[in-house]
Amino acid sequence: MKCLIFDIGGVIVYPRLGEWNIPYGARDILGERAESIGSARYQEAYKEAVGYLDESQLVRDTEAEYALREKFIRSLNRDMQWRMTESEIEALTKDFTYNIDRYGFFEDVKPWLSRWKEKYTLGVLSDALPSILLFLDQYGISEHFAARVISAHVGATKPDVRIYNAVLESLKANACDCVFVDDRVCNLEAAKTLGIHAVQMARSEFMPDHIWDGPVAYDFEQLNAILESGELF
Repeated sequence: MKCLIFDIGGVIVYPRLGEWNIPYGARDILGERAESIGSARYQEAYKEAVGYLDESQLVRDTEAEYALREKFIRSLNRDMQWRMTESEIEALTKDFTYNIDRYGFFEDVKPWLSRWKEKYTLGVLSDALPSILLFLDQYGISEHFAARVISAHVGATKPDVRIYNAVLESLKANACDCVFVDDRVCNLEAAKTLGIHAVQMARSEFMPDHIWDGPVAYDFEQLNAILESGELF
């Protein structure tokens, strides 16, 4: 084994508000209007707006992402009749794009990445928009990764073969030399079809909907035990 590749959501980070697409500052900016988030009406409005955040589209950088998130906010504002001012829209969009507090980082991430980078070449492979790379920088873990591949820079999301090939190319690695860690079964199975070894991450704080019949780790200590056991190779 030479390379260890991580998904981000559910493996490295979790949504602090319970949902990925809720701005962390929504309550401060919207006030009582934020109480409607999660309502049946909001769910319908969200369905109309979320297409702007399609992670399979090519999005160059955080400035381009900001424009998409602004469209998302404006769509919600219209359908929810929040009557936001332009300054509120700007504030909520800025928060939604650039506020790292929207994510929580699992406590075992930093210590284990520091250990693993001494043994393996590390990479991330995530369905995400560019701001996630900014957050990895801000949290101080970007330096551990030799490759940081996100769907918005590839134009494809997992389980599309193109995104797996992108990270293998970035790492200059053969599939058989890599282990991929993800929480979603379909993504793990896609990796296996390419010859990449796979382990499901099923953290108690962010348990996936389905557990597969392959190797499963519930935290990074268990993942390390699987890696050292030799059962993957």
